[in-house]
Amino acid sequence: MKVPLTTIFSWFEKGDIPTEYQFRQTFSSFRHLDDEIEMDDVKGLNEAFQKTLSNIAFTDHLEDESAHNLVLAKLNASNLTDVNVDEWREKLKIKFTATIDGGGEPGNVFTKEQIGEIVNIFQAKDDEMLEHIAIINELLTSDDVNLDELQEIIDYIKENREQIELLKEAVINSSDDKIRLVGSYSNWGPVTYQNQFNDLVYDKIKTIEDDTSSEKNKYEERIRGDSRIEHNLDTLSFVIDAYDTVTMFTIPLKVRRIDTNTIEVLFDSVPPNIIQLTIKKI
Repeated sequence: MKVPLTTIFSWFEKGDIPTEYQFRQTFSSFRHLDDEIEMDDVKGLNEAFQKTLSNIAFTDHLEDESAHNLVLAKLNASNLTDVNVDEWREKLKIKFTATIDGGGEPGNVFTKEQIGEIVNIFQAKDDEMLEHIAIINELLTSDDVNLDELQEIIDYIKENREQIELLKEAVINSSDDKIRLVGSYSNWGPVTYQNQFNDLVYDKIKTIEDDTSSEKNKYEERIRGDSRIEHNLDTLSFVIDAYDTVTMFTIPLKVRRIDTNTIEVLFDSVPPNIIQLTIKKI
């Protein structure tokens, strides 16, 4: 039977002479290195073993392919979701790696065959445009009396620009500011004298010419996303066409008029390809 340490310490205080019995009791209270410790003598050992896995359970866990399936990726990546895949691409900096269609998955670049189809579409559009240009050139060079009267007026102005400028100079340098008009032109403003009438007629002809000029009526630009555009059409009334230069589909967009020469173009999402914009003055 072991003896409490407080009792043993009292046998070996200063001036004490321990007896044979006390020495035996002292050494018997401790375990010798040659004595093996029984498992039952280790306090809490059995309870600790109850919390451990059996060898079979541990082996089964090691061989279970679905172990930690929610936090670890399988070798064949079969348990990765689309979100997981995107996160891996982002982390590995391969998010924008070029891929082509295959295995039921869409790619982000075109194959040689797809590019060939796109080029054929462009070629067809070019051929169609050339046909339209040829028709327009034929109309412009035609003497057909059924042509639009406005076009005839513009052609006449262009052909007689020098004479019109001379007329303008002659009007300015003449003394017709004393000649009163016989008719009334109140709907044109306070026009009383011949020189006022001549100036007004010239300005109206110039306005017609400027308004019918293609450079003044249309503006084109290619953009990659939300943009601020200076079109210089000097109007808030226009129509705008936008299409994907690769797929040739019309692209929806939002347009905010900032002033008569500036607009802001906004997309619902960043377009994948270059967008062709055509702004036509109404």
